[in-house]
Amino acid sequence: MISTEELQKIPVTTLIPQRAPMVMISRVIAYSKGEIQTELDIESENIFVSKDQFSESGMLENIAQTAAAMVGIEAREKGGEVPLGFIGGINKVKVAGFAAATNTINTKIEVLQEVFNITLIRGKCFILDELLLECEMKIVINP
Repeated sequence: MISTEELQKIPVTTLIPQRAPMVMISRVIAYSKGEIQTELDIESENIFVSKDQFSESGMLENIAQTAAAMVGIEAREKGGEVPLGFIGGINKVKVAGFAAATNTINTKIEVLQEVFNITLIRGKCFILDELLLECEMKIVINP
């Protein structure tokens, strides 16, 4: 298991295939098999910020990238390269609130099911303990 201190020393861009301006994770703060937690410091220049609010699309992309970071950590532990993946479907989206620019959101992912190269996850975005958005997402990883 990787400690919190070790996780925070890993550059996020070594765990995900996205590059600026599409990087929607500031740091990984917790990881264990099947679960990961990240933070995103929302800046007013973020491409998903409109009228000082971070959009649903931004939170969904943040969830997808958090899932990608989990795959990246697992690949790193095995000595492999970060694989490419894509969103195969999004279900059960519930929006409860929005984050303003300058807020930090916390995102939690848990793996619900894995079949071949398709992983079903549940993702949730929070500010402190306030739920902003939750969904289920199918992530397809290129073999």
